Amino acid sequence: MARIRARGATRAPRPRGGIDPGQADLFADDWKRSAATSGQKPVAVAGFGGTPDLVPQVLADITAGLVGQLDPSGRVVVLDGDGHCRHADDDVATVVESLIKQRYAAQGEFTTQLHGVIRKNAYVLALTNSGHAMRARWSNLRGAG
Repeated sequence: MARIRARGATRAPRPRGGIDPGQADLFADDWKRSAATSGQKPVAVAGFGGTPDLVPQVLADITAGLVGQLDPSGRVVVLDGDGHCRHADDDVATVVESLIKQRYAAQGEFTTQLHGVIRKNAYVLALTNSGHAMRARWSNLRGAG
């Protein structure tokens, strides 16, 4: 049977991440050391992912029409000039998906490509106006390094 709290009663606040950093690990060999090291915060990954040199290359490939998405799955593919496509590397796919999510790139024209021996529908990706502006900024930074 569920307990009903009195009106105005609140729960004790829970720590973020579900683990109280002040609580000792129950299965640790040395509880003093485990309680001291539990205060570390996880590092949040931000940005486009991959290496900084990859972003200008992906932007140039999108501008050239060499990157697309398969129609039903949304999987990122690299388009060859002869009507074939292949899955993009994971780091390239991460950058492309981030560009689409942040509205620097969008699905463009529809085409049919051979993926192995199966013909699949794919959308060629195109840069938006803000994507072209970002490409210009990245290309200007490339010469400064």
